[in-house]
Amino acid sequence: MKKPKILYVTTALHAAPHGGCMIRTTNICRQLKKYADLTMLAVSPNLVPESVQFCQQEFQPFYKVDLRHYNTYPRWQGRFLLKWHMHNPMTRGTQASKEGQMLFQELVQSHDIVWFHTLGAAHPFKFNKLQAKTVMDMDDLKDCYYQQHAKRISNMRHKWSAKVQAYKWKKHQADALRKFDRIIVCSDDDKTYLGRPEITCVIPNGYCAPTEKPQWTMPDPKRMGFIGLLHYNPNRDGLIWFRDNVWPIIRKQHPDVSLRIIGKLPEPEKYVEGENFEYLGFLEDTTQEMKTWSALVVPITYGGGTRIKILDAFSKRVPVVATSMGAHGIRGNHGQHLLKTDTPSEFAANCIELINKPQKSEKLTQQAWTLFDESYSWDVIGESLKKIIDELTE
Repeated sequence: MKKPKILYVTTALHAAPHGGCMIRTTNICRQLKKYADLTMLAVSPNLVPESVQFCQQEFQPFYKVDLRHYNTYPRWQGRFLLKWHMHNPMTRGTQASKEGQMLFQELVQSHDIVWFHTLGAAHPFKFNKLQAKTVMDMDDLKDCYYQQHAKRISNMRHKWSAKVQAYKWKKHQADALRKFDRIIVCSDDDKTYLGRPEITCVIPNGYCAPTEKPQWTMPDPKRMGFIGLLHYNPNRDGLIWFRDNVWPIIRKQHPDVSLRIIGKLPEPEKYVEGENFEYLGFLEDTTQEMKTWSALVVPITYGGGTRIKILDAFSKRVPVVATSMGAHGIRGNHGQHLLKTDTPSEFAANCIELINKPQKSEKLTQQAWTLFDESYSWDVIGESLKKIIDELTE
């Protein structure tokens, strides 16, 4: 039987190949290629050359639309346009050029399904209803992010800005529910929140399964770990919360314990200084480093989407201690797959327990691995993608 043709439109190439959005984009595309002829269209005002080259090598045909960046306008005009697009609920950001619009329309006409990764991938193009079937992957509900952000900040101007942006994205999400044939979210909670279960499908974030089932190894009681880019405010604010409220309790019992931080080194103003904080920078392969940790800590207090770093830890049999928001959207139970709490004292107690009782982490990580293997490896997730394709092309 002839394979359907899918045009996959994404903004993810503004990130490096190892970035969270790129991990989702590349792995979903790998799964879609099993069941369809895939064309990728990358759209962004700041495409990362490394990511473009990576996708050009793996996904052909490949096209890109470069949007005009705000800093290419005269300074006053660029700043005005940025604020206007951020806060006006009727605007959809920078629009593709005439040539970009024509390329998009030509590609649409030769494909059966147009699959958008995020609303930002659809907004640069002018269309109401396409002849092809349409899928919108909203892996991060931005209105939730801005609602939570507004509650956390005291500066009234910034608080008002966040509330306006929350309203804008809620409106765009409501428009998407009317416009697209299928909506994809990362969790059952997000599906319930959107309120259109008949067209909404859960495609969780995943992680690549190792070639062999991982074996648990005794961790180093003097090491814990954190993974994340600190230019992303929820990561940075979470690490500050952990440093100020949790870390002193842990170090009172274990003064020689260190926190090993993986992620591209931040700009000087974004560094979070802490006693025994050790910045490792970006690591191509984190396996051996993470296996030495008594726990991966995920102290996120606001944000959206799901944390791929937790699935990474599950796949490597590394124990996880997280807040409720840190573990949002992941079907893991406290005490069975990970340890989860929102109070500093309990968060610290969970970390200390794993340092003192490594046998507990052995059992915890075995059950976490089983959950990962059954629900969160990309090959398992690919079966759900096939179901969406079949429904839209039957």
